[in-house]
Parts: sequence; C-alpha cells; structure tokens
Amino acid sequence: MIKKIVLLSSLLILLAILVYVSFGDKINRVEHVTIVDKYYPESSDGKAVGFKTDKVIDVSKNEKGYNCAMEFDNGKILELDCSINVNYKIGEKVYITSNGNKIAEIRRKK
Repeated sequence: MIKKIVLLSSLLILLAILVYVSFGDKINRVEHVTIVDKYYPESSDGKAVGFKTDKVIDVSKNEKGYNCAMEFDNGKILELDCSINVNYKIGEKVYITSNGNKIAEIRRKK
C-alpha cells in the first residue's frame, strides 16, 4: 500500500514538472527583438498608423484613450500604453514579455 502511494506521488510530481517545463515557459517567455515600427492612434476610431510605414492597424481602448502598438522583427505587432511607447526608438533592441496581443513588460536589459 505504501509503495503504491509513493509511486503515485512520484508520478504526480514528475507530471507537474513536465507540465511546467513544457508550458510555463511559453506563457511568460522573454523575447529579444528589434523594434521595426511604432503605431500611434490618430483619431478616436480605434485605428493606429505606423510611424515608418503608414500602415493602419486596429488597436483597443484603455482608460486614457486608445493604445499604441509596436511591430517587432519577429513579425508580432503588440499593443502597449502610449506613455511607454515614446521611451523606445525604432531599431532599438529590447526584451519583451507579451500576454496575448499586449506587451506585459518591455525593457532594454535582460
């Protein structure tokens, strides 16, 4: 009986470790990317225009208005608060953590 409990407990611990290693890193993965373009909302219709490319994208609304966005060299376009957007330049290499289509964290140093 005790051998079965120890075996079952060991298997559950092993399963938990495998799930964390497989999926935990993908949820909050830090990526090292280069900023390709920055998008600023021009009007109150939920559209933002690229600074470099003049490409128009849809952005979501926050408590201050509409979000800004950044495009990265990995092909992703992620939204963020416009007050954070102005601190970074096109061509700058940054570390990002994303949650869905929003930037959870952006920084210059790892």
